[in-house]
Amino acid sequence: MHARERTADRRESAIVRTAKVGRIVLGVIVALVASCGGGGSGPSAPSALSYPSPQTYITGAAITPLNPSVQGPVTSYSVSPTLPTGITINSTSGQISGTPTTPRAKGTYTITAHGPGGSTAFGLSIAVLPAAPTGLSYPSPQTYVARTPITALAPAVTGLVTKYSASPALPAGLSLDPASGQITGTPTSASVLTDYTITASNVSGSTSFTFSLEVIAVNVTPGAISRLIASGTPVTITLTIVPVDFVFSGTLVATASDTNGVFAPAVTVVPSNGGYTLALTVSTRIVPGHYTSNVNLKLCSDPGCTAPQAVPSVAVPFDIYVLSASSAWPGNHLTALNSWTGVPDWTMYQANAAHTGYVPVQVDPNLFSTRWQGPPVEQGDPYYPYPNTLTTSNGQLFIASGNLLYAYKEFDASAVWQYDFRGLPFPSSNPPSVASGVVYVAAGQQSSTYLFAFNTVDGSLVFKSPMSSQWEYYLAPAIGAQGIYTNAGTYGGIYGFQPAGQQLFFTPLTQTSKWTPVVDANKVYAYTGDALKVLDPATGLVQSSIADPAYMNYVYEIGGSAVLGAPGSVFAANYANSVIDGGAVGNSLLHFNVAQNSIDWRIAGNFPSTPAYDAGVLYVANDNPLQLEARAEADGSLLWAWVPPQSGDVGFKSEVLLTKSMIFLSTNLAIYGIDTTTHRTVWSYPMVGRLALSQNGILYIEGSGLLTAINVK
Repeated sequence: MHARERTADRRESAIVRTAKVGRIVLGVIVALVASCGGGGSGPSAPSALSYPSPQTYITGAAITPLNPSVQGPVTSYSVSPTLPTGITINSTSGQISGTPTTPRAKGTYTITAHGPGGSTAFGLSIAVLPAAPTGLSYPSPQTYVARTPITALAPAVTGLVTKYSASPALPAGLSLDPASGQITGTPTSASVLTDYTITASNVSGSTSFTFSLEVIAVNVTPGAISRLIASGTPVTITLTIVPVDFVFSGTLVATASDTNGVFAPAVTVVPSNGGYTLALTVSTRIVPGHYTSNVNLKLCSDPGCTAPQAVPSVAVPFDIYVLSASSAWPGNHLTALNSWTGVPDWTMYQANAAHTGYVPVQVDPNLFSTRWQGPPVEQGDPYYPYPNTLTTSNGQLFIASGNLLYAYKEFDASAVWQYDFRGLPFPSSNPPSVASGVVYVAAGQQSSTYLFAFNTVDGSLVFKSPMSSQWEYYLAPAIGAQGIYTNAGTYGGIYGFQPAGQQLFFTPLTQTSKWTPVVDANKVYAYTGDALKVLDPATGLVQSSIADPAYMNYVYEIGGSAVLGAPGSVFAANYANSVIDGGAVGNSLLHFNVAQNSIDWRIAGNFPSTPAYDAGVLYVANDNPLQLEARAEADGSLLWAWVPPQSGDVGFKSEVLLTKSMIFLSTNLAIYGIDTTTHRTVWSYPMVGRLALSQNGILYIEGSGLLTAINVK
């Protein structure tokens, strides 16, 4: 073969081989393309991505890793929004792991798996809750003082707390803040040591702490002080203080203080019935005025008060009027009238037919208040100050003023009726008595002397029975079961009248003025200075007479009455003689023993007014020495005495008014209230006058000015 031909053949063979190789490669490519889903498309994308969902995690606790489930090739993972703090996603494997540190509300996190041909996504729900709180505690135990604000008590706790609660409920006045767990407030009363469980919780759980708490207290009685006080009077105010659920340490020492200096610092402390009695004194330096504040009582166990008691102090509110004679009236307090049950009205001179001046009630000076003032009272005798004692019955009071008899309402002093004696030829009026709806009064002089009787409701005249007299004045008639008895007579004596006005008798007696008889169930007693005469209540016959050999008649007046004690026991003095030589002449206090017809005992002194009596004790005012005396009925021995507190007190100006708890008595400066147990001055009022206490709890002061009514209940 020619050489050119051989060369051409070799070229043709090479071309054929190349074409075959090309067809093989193309077939492979076609096969590959076919295996990928068809010809003409790019790389495939991942699909069907998922995670276990939803997921709830707790802060501080490592989560169980979450791995994705996915189809197809994935080159990376991403999440939006960012997973909760502490949780991460592995961008290569898609695994979610970590320890959440911050609570996060439930949310959806979109996780995307990326591949060469695209991506796929899944919404994973995740909530991160706070860990349950732990380690709750409070300072324990706690001791608080009732009525004293506590220092806020805060908890110690680990973790987030959304709510605090307590079981059982905290003592009254204390509260637990459900958000902060703080315990605050002012406990109102004592509480024994008790365990309280406080629970701190959130949605994940709770933790509890039991702590002990007690509230100690002192009970103070009364809980508040109210008083009317005459300026310059060292009135004593007594409080009882009792520890509750604790015991005072050592000796209790107390001092008083207030912003206005109403109280003197010194406090007298005396043990009493499981507690203590504290005696506070109103300062005599406090100027007249109305004071309202708290008195702070500092409680210690040593005189220097360097060692406070467990209850270091107690505050007691007070409302005190300090009044002078020229002070403005504190105002009317027209409270509803409610009578004491079983307590008689003040119907005669010194309350009753025995003239004991005793009203069987307990009165509390903290309850006293001014009720009303008025009307003015005129004096019938210029030589005998304040003679016109009043009486009360069924919500009315009756008083003679000038030559008129008035009936007023106790409620507000409004007039009910009046009767004018000025039409008599020789007009005069004397104090009234009242019984069974009838007011009795002796009025007129000389030939126009009568015992008048009026209907209490409308003042209509019931009767007008004639008597005889000269120019005497009389005290209120005495009323007994059989009649009405009054002194009268041209030359002295006693009249007896039936309730309808018929005269029972007239018995001549020693001529003297300004006295009234005493009556019990069987006898009438007439003390005329020279003797005590015992009369029959129906006939007036003198059954016995006990003479006073030391009697001296200087002023022809008695100025009071005898007083009945126990059966057969009668007290008397010639009170009007107190103005003679300082009472040194004819003014002894006498005790008559009716059964033995004798004078048992005699006490020298200067006794200006009728005493009061109850239960074997006579309470009598003595101007020399100046003191109220409590004397034993049996022998006249002095049991105790009270001395008027002001330097200007020089004499007594009223009869003694006695209750179970207090004695009332007027000096020339003030009306004083004396405690029957402590014998201290516990109340005073800057007025001078005669006294009466009605069944409705109204104390009347009848002096030279306006008639004054004081509520005592």
